[in-house]
Amino acid sequence: MVLKNMLVLMDTLPHAADRLDLAIAMAKRHGAAVTALNTITHSLLPFVKGEAAVSSEQMRESFLQKTKAAGIEGTWLQIDVKVLGGSIAEVVNHYSTFADLVVVGQTMHQSAQENLVERVVLGSGKPVLVVPYTGVFSNVGERVLIAWKTGRESSRALTDALPMLRKSQVVNVFEVNPTEGEKADMEGLRAHLSRHQVQAGLETSVVTELSVADVLLNRVADEGSDLLVMGAYADLYFGSYILGDIARHVLRHMTVPVLMSH
Repeated sequence: MVLKNMLVLMDTLPHAADRLDLAIAMAKRHGAAVTALNTITHSLLPFVKGEAAVSSEQMRESFLQKTKAAGIEGTWLQIDVKVLGGSIAEVVNHYSTFADLVVVGQTMHQSAQENLVERVVLGSGKPVLVVPYTGVFSNVGERVLIAWKTGRESSRALTDALPMLRKSQVVNVFEVNPTEGEKADMEGLRAHLSRHQVQAGLETSVVTELSVADVLLNRVADEGSDLLVMGAYADLYFGSYILGDIARHVLRHMTVPVLMSH
């Protein structure tokens, strides 16, 4: 897999500009194009609609200027959410069809779009890079921590992350409370990554007091990682799939960008 086109959601939140800067830096590093997706959501308050329109135009001009200055191909899309089902997530999931990577921002707890990231991770069919709403990230992927658990989701996330892993300086695979069989799988994983020109360290931890999610977040901080790669497990709940507890906790408390795949 290679990164040739990235889709970045551009909303009117203050950290959208930082998210765009990160996407452009990644695109330049990988020789990729960037498609910015801005949605029209039909606010019920006219003055808010006017403010959003001005903000969207400002974002468009900034996007075109920044992509031109970076020497990368940039495409601006402004889409009415009513055209594709009425939600931002449905619009993002539709246009992710034409991208190799989707970039969205972390949503705030109890906000109107709190479940946006979850719906995109589960519904886009593409790897999703989630950027925290606090902090500025000029680039990601120099020091990568891969949260591993033998299974489809982790395997998918690992494969999706390969373009970034090949350009990383440090890659560590980390598993919490592995069985003996899973420890053996990690050696096979190291050999697999080596064939892709990725030299990875293997780490395990036996934990009984903290949650797995908190252990992952603590390890990210301890190692100074700038990217966490993890599979997004889903549970069936009253006939619908929702993210598992670990992924939901990480998305709520993340401090560095997280690449998730389902």
